This record gives sequence, structure tokens and C-alpha cells, in this order.
Amino acid sequence: MKYFKWIAAIAFSASSLTAVAADIPATTIMDNYIGAGYSGDVYGQDKYYDIDKMVVSRTGSILSVNIFTAFYNDINTNGVKLGDLFMATTNDGSNPWNPTTGQPHGGDLFSKDYHNSNTGTNWNYAYDLGGDRYKSYGQGRLKSGFDNNDVYTANQLLGSGVRTNQAVMLHDKSNQTTHSQSNWNVGGYSYTKNNIYYGNVSFSFDVAGTALETANQIAFRWAMTCANDIIEGLVSVTPPGGGGDNSTVVPEPQTIMIMLLGLAGIAYRRKVK
Repeated sequence: MKYFKWIAAIAFSASSLTAVAADIPATTIMDNYIGAGYSGDVYGQDKYYDIDKMVVSRTGSILSVNIFTAFYNDINTNGVKLGDLFMATTNDGSNPWNPTTGQPHGGDLFSKDYHNSNTGTNWNYAYDLGGDRYKSYGQGRLKSGFDNNDVYTANQLLGSGVRTNQAVMLHDKSNQTTHSQSNWNVGGYSYTKNNIYYGNVSFSFDVAGTALETANQIAFRWAMTCANDIIEGLVSVTPPGGGGDNSTVVPEPQTIMIMLLGLAGIAYRRKVK
């Protein structure tokens, strides 16, 4: 009987590993993306709009995203607000981030209407900041079920003096699915780099029941509503046999469970003999 209890305990421990293995440790995406609509990285002055990096982590079903940008201290200046966070996953485990042209992807365009959009990335989730995006705090909603016709571009919102035809936020429509709600906030000063002051825009939301909860690879995109700087990139947790840039190897929990139960069975048979 005690061997059956031992096997059950091993199975429980292995199932616990499943939850641990699903976590994504804090991973940094540096802003090496330009995108179409303007030839340089930042349209306007770096000290107002530059995005330095994004730090992503997932613990259990909670996905956390911190964006470090000079814009933290200039929200709602000239009507420019915080944009929505777009995310992408695939059903087959393939790389979901497929921007057009090579790095820094200067020809890549995620835009309203398909004839204006040339990116290979299917942005299928968004964290919608809601009506308080002109403030330093508010409530956001994780959404899916939208397409290119459901987004606003920078020039739609602000006209001229922006990076044109780049999607920056979601148009709230009844056909979209809301998965969870949470509070977001803008922190204070974080650090100085190249004489630019950066602070963080922080999102943390529950992805339970969505593909984001178990995805090994997630693409991210964020900009302020003028799109004067855009950050895009990929966070990847690669199972054994994988690898590549910006990836963290996590053993597959199912394999661990099978091995442990097999060892327990061998030990039990030896005891019986």
C-alpha cells in the first residue's frame, strides 16, 4: 500500500512541475524595431517618445508586462495617450512574430484594413487600456476576437505629425471577447540612459483559459497613440530540442512524470519479488 501512496505522491509532485514549467521568467525585449511610416526609430524628440525596452514574465496564469519609456512623464501632452498592448500566439507552436523585412523591420506595417497591412504577424490578443489611457492609472481588459478593421491608427486619432498607418489601439466593439479585467498603472522615474529619463508603464492581467496561458512563444507590440516609437518582439520558452535567440529552455513536465512513474513501478516490482 505504501508504494501506491509513493507513486501517488510522485504523480502529484510531477503535476506540480507542470505549473512551474509553464512560467516565463522575466525576459527583456529591447527596442530594435522601427516599422513603416517613418524612416527613423523615433518620430519627434527621443526625450518625449523613446521606448527603451519591454520586460515580460508569466507566473501561473498572470502575465506581466513592463514597458520602459520616456513617454511616462508626457502622457496626454498634445493629446497623445497610452496605446493598447497587442499580442500574438499560434495554434501549432510556430513562431508568431513575422514582421515584414529584416531587422529593424522598417517596412513592417500593422494597420487598419488589410490592404494597408503587410505584416506577417497575426495580432490576435490585446490588452485594452480603456477610457483612462490619458491618465497614469486605469482598468484594462484582455480581449480577442478582433481583426484589422477593429483597430485605430495613429493618423486616424491625431492626424499629422505622427507615424502613419500604424495601429495603436483597439476600437471597442461588441463582437470582441473579454477574458479578464485588471488595473494598470504608470510608475515614476526608473533610470537615465543617454541623457533620457525613463519610467515604466505596467500591465498585469490574468490569461487563464486563453492560448496565452500555455503558449511557448508570444509576440508583443506596444506604442503610444502617435506611434512615434513602437516596440515589437518575441518572448520564447523553448522545450527540449528547440533553442534559438531569446529563449529559455524548460523541460516538458509530461516527460518528467512518465520517467518518475516508471522508476516507481520498477521499484515496486523489485519489492514484490
